[in-house]
Amino acid sequence: MNSLAKSNANNTQTSAISQFHFDTHAVRVLSIHNEPWFVAADLCRVLELSNPTKSIMNLDDDEKALTSIQGLSRGNEEANIVSESGMYTLILRCRDAVKPGTIPHRVRKWVTAEVLPAIRKTGSYDSPRKATKKALPGKITIEQQEAVKQLVMNRGKALPKENQAKAMITMWSALKTHFGCSYKEISEDQFTEALSLAARVTIEGEFLGKQEALPVPKLEVSLPIQWWFDNNPAVKYGNRENITKMKQNHFCFTPSLNVTIDMLCGDSDTSAAIQLINIMEMAGYDVSAPKAEIVAMRKHIANVEYGMKAISDACIRAKNKKVIFRGKKADITIN
Repeated sequence: MNSLAKSNANNTQTSAISQFHFDTHAVRVLSIHNEPWFVAADLCRVLELSNPTKSIMNLDDDEKALTSIQGLSRGNEEANIVSESGMYTLILRCRDAVKPGTIPHRVRKWVTAEVLPAIRKTGSYDSPRKATKKALPGKITIEQQEAVKQLVMNRGKALPKENQAKAMITMWSALKTHFGCSYKEISEDQFTEALSLAARVTIEGEFLGKQEALPVPKLEVSLPIQWWFDNNPAVKYGNRENITKMKQNHFCFTPSLNVTIDMLCGDSDTSAAIQLINIMEMAGYDVSAPKAEIVAMRKHIANVEYGMKAISDACIRAKNKKVIFRGKKADITIN
């Protein structure tokens, strides 16, 4: 962590400590080299982060520092402070940071709408170098531009070196595609949306953590008994009496169907089971195993039906003759 030399405490570039109140909590801010620095313990307290040292551990070195400016820390103890960029990073790492009404969201709005404007109004944050820069009318301010830029840079720098450039390009491209302009031309009222987008763009090499389960898509499935009657001629022919009852507003249930073996084989278009599997496939489900099983069963049933008809035809041709079927375990004689 960077250490701000104690000699800087009395430097003319370091202003007096400003104190702001968020609800019942005080947040101390000081200006060092015309840049606002927030006391980490105060900021973490309003964000309900219990361990300030741990919370700022993963900030970049130029986003955190130690100081022992008189009135900020007790005795010779040093206090952790974070820059404006570090402040935004801390807030956006909080859960629901971009969800209106949450503590992190309220803190960010409070800092951008009250704290920073108040500091700049006093002149303590009026950097001569930045004074020459002017934001476009109605567009995000220079400081907001810097916040977006720092967020993109920080996310990129957190990745392995070989992924950094590609990640930053991905984030800048996402911003330009979404808003249709460069980040400096984004409307002022879209600043929050820009931060949210830059914070959640998926980038290669970043650990995403545990993802919430996606909702299961709703399938539009309707395969009543009538579908079998309409699409399988064998079912329709073999259930002529049931069809008559259905026309008289009587319900027909599976146990009351007359199901013959030829209804369970034949073309796949006549199978309600295969139709259901096809619907699930089109919805993105992998149902190849049950489909293979159903197709195999229908094929074996068709072979059994063919064999039974062959036996029946042989018996008819034999009439009163003796017919012997030789099997592996026994001979069957039909007189």
